[in-house]
Amino acid sequence: MIKEEYLGIFKTRKQGNSIAVTIPKEAGIKPGVELAVTRINDQLVYVPVKPKQPINLFASDAVKEHDFAQEVNDLGYNPDKIAPIGHERVDD
Repeated sequence: MIKEEYLGIFKTRKQGNSIAVTIPKEAGIKPGVELAVTRINDQLVYVPVKPKQPINLFASDAVKEHDFAQEVNDLGYNPDKIAPIGHERVDD
């Protein structure tokens, strides 16, 4: 069953190089939610994207199988051997 709820008419506005539309609070979308946009014929459909859970490599069994040496090869340098430049926070 499709549930449809009319929320009103809203006007677009220019914001930088983009066009923005205000989403009413009644829609239940919280600030910071990413929306996927699909065009179906002449309609735009906005669907909230479920946030991906970050993977903590060091708190999982994946750390045993991860090839850190290959990462260093892919980078072309070893980050542990490079002195910081600029205003990085470095805990000595």
